Amino acid sequence: MHYMYTRHKASVTLKLDKEMRLTIVKKKASYTFFHIGGMNVSNNDLNLKLKLADQNLSDSILHRNKHSLHGVSKEAETYILFNLGIDSMDGHLNGALCLEQTDPETLFNEAKDFFSKDRRGFVIWVRDHADLPLEAYLKEKGYTPLRIPGSTGMLTEKPIELPKTPEGVVIRKVACETEIEDYEVDVRDAFNKPAEVTREMFSHERILTGESVGAWVAYRDHRPIAAATMVFSGEAAGIYYVGTAADERGKGLGALMTAVATNAGFELGAEVVVLQASIAGEPVYSRLGFETITHYRWYLVEPGAF
Repeated sequence: MHYMYTRHKASVTLKLDKEMRLTIVKKKASYTFFHIGGMNVSNNDLNLKLKLADQNLSDSILHRNKHSLHGVSKEAETYILFNLGIDSMDGHLNGALCLEQTDPETLFNEAKDFFSKDRRGFVIWVRDHADLPLEAYLKEKGYTPLRIPGSTGMLTEKPIELPKTPEGVVIRKVACETEIEDYEVDVRDAFNKPAEVTREMFSHERILTGESVGAWVAYRDHRPIAAATMVFSGEAAGIYYVGTAADERGKGLGALMTAVATNAGFELGAEVVVLQASIAGEPVYSRLGFETITHYRWYLVEPGAF
């Protein structure tokens, strides 16, 4: 694959290397570009997108934690710690997430202290683009990632053409207590979560409703069968907890709910919309136009470890 870079009547022909990276050298200037899926972006542009993705992830976690019944958090200069107040090894609920370079030992010890009073297990997030020293530290201590390469960090910069709504399906934006309960039911069933965990996750209406957050539920015959959440912060919107009831999968509902939530983010003024994809979700999001920009790995720290 070749690329042409032209400036001031000068041009250079370039080739991608094995890491999907190309470098332009003209006179004394040097430029580095990355080819990500269908996007060609500069190093600075990619770093900005990654920062927006990380910050939205953090903001979505803190938003839920702030409004939940028993949530507590600690916001340090370079990382956040968050405890929803109930046992769950879901990294969005109980964990540690870096936003800047952080000393691995400091983070690990601070996280252990933070969760020790509850004897609660937690997840340490590793960002593929920024936390490799932390990952090396965790591996030296005998921890292994939940899966490799991890959840796929994905991004789109444009609205999505809405897929056709299946016959007999109605989509509603969550706005009342009954719809919050329906959303909880869908997340509980789609993600196989205990009822006491989902009750805590959605223990206040502000978690799913407000100026910067939205949630949608799809119904068939008044039964909730699919859902998605959008959280808007800064210049980005993030899509979270896209879930479909087991007997309704394969009918395009995941794509439809993702598109609805994504477009709502752009309507609020987002420059980009981001998400972290599961193995099953990644091909769905790719078909909708999302591009891979990174991976996030979870390292589980069980309560018996401290």
